[in-house]
Amino acid sequence: MAGSKVARLLGRIWFRALRREGPPLPPGPCLILLNHPNGLLDPLAAAALLDRRAGWLAKATLWKLAPLRPFLAAFRAIPVTRPKDGGATPESIQQCFRKVHEVLARGGSVAMFPEGVSHSEADLAPLKTGAARMALSSPVPLSLVPAGLVYGDRATFRHSALLRLGEPVPWEDLAAQGAEPEAVAELTVRIRAALQPLTLHDAEARVLALAQDVAWLLAEAPGSRVDLEALRRRVRALVPHLAALPGGERAALEARVREAQTWLRAKGLRPDQVGYPYPGAEIRHWLPGAALRLGLAVLLLPLALLFWPSYRLVDWAAGRFTDEGDQAATLKLLGGLLLHPLWAVLLAVLSGLCWGWPAALVPPVALLLALLGLPVLERAREDLQAIRGFLRRRDPAVPDLLEARKQLLAAFPELGQ
Repeated sequence: MAGSKVARLLGRIWFRALRREGPPLPPGPCLILLNHPNGLLDPLAAAALLDRRAGWLAKATLWKLAPLRPFLAAFRAIPVTRPKDGGATPESIQQCFRKVHEVLARGGSVAMFPEGVSHSEADLAPLKTGAARMALSSPVPLSLVPAGLVYGDRATFRHSALLRLGEPVPWEDLAAQGAEPEAVAELTVRIRAALQPLTLHDAEARVLALAQDVAWLLAEAPGSRVDLEALRRRVRALVPHLAALPGGERAALEARVREAQTWLRAKGLRPDQVGYPYPGAEIRHWLPGAALRLGLAVLLLPLALLFWPSYRLVDWAAGRFTDEGDQAATLKLLGGLLLHPLWAVLLAVLSGLCWGWPAALVPPVALLLALLGLPVLERAREDLQAIRGFLRRRDPAVPDLLEARKQLLAAFPELGQ
């Protein structure tokens, strides 16, 4: 269970909220098939949320990165040599299939990304045929389980992730054909059809972006804790309706959405705060806890500020070494695991030299307390956000925004469900 424990530990550090939805995994061997929008954060989030230990298919080039080898071992990763990386041979492919089939034959499960590559595109990448060929050549019956990963803001530290499991892909009618090309092609089509509704991917990039913007505007919770499953359902419901709109109507809707987003950014408000009544009883109930959290935040903030330089360095390095949105979080996570402890060691040495060696204990203790205090700091930030919303509740633009929301709900009544 080492891989699951590592994933849950790192998941609790990186993500503020991890949530799983959908039916339980079927008993027996499973191939778990996921979309791949966020680099190494994808197996981390999924492994933290799956209720069983699974092996993971991983590109063979990852073994060249020494810092990743302990994690690959912990996750029971199975190397796969991709043609695009060079060195793929029939023997290497057969060896990969053999290892997967060995795990399945023992009743285990294997997770993989049938797109074959992490990416930032709006739509799913064309699926590779490996998942279908592994299933159709398996020596034992197995379940093909699609699973969609959805992120609140994939590159942001302390945001949210959702793992949405779907019903197993039906393929029993193809089993007798084995890994024949026609059966492989048909099963690959079925896998894609089962996977896409569980994600925020769609071929119509502009329509998808508008659907996400509208769904966020109608969010009913703070952005970092938004109900990602509700968001996914809203986006999936909106996409066909928005795609059917005439071009002029869609452009007008886009303009209204941009106007609302501009106002919210200028006022520093969340969509759910617009028009909120802030009843007196609720405020009286909220005040004692808010005062306590803000007081604790004042105590914790200096500890967190000790690591602001290393935090900014990690952020700068991620931006310096990649402009791919799907890789930024991976670099931030790996960079943070390396640089924050090194920064703590440097501070400890300097403290010991300046004020004596007992002072050297302060930086590592500060790092630990800052990590443990992250939930308090986040809640305190939400308290400040609530105060801002209260102060802005009578802004002259609020009635217009409430009317725009009412019109959206009237145009798309399924969003109010």
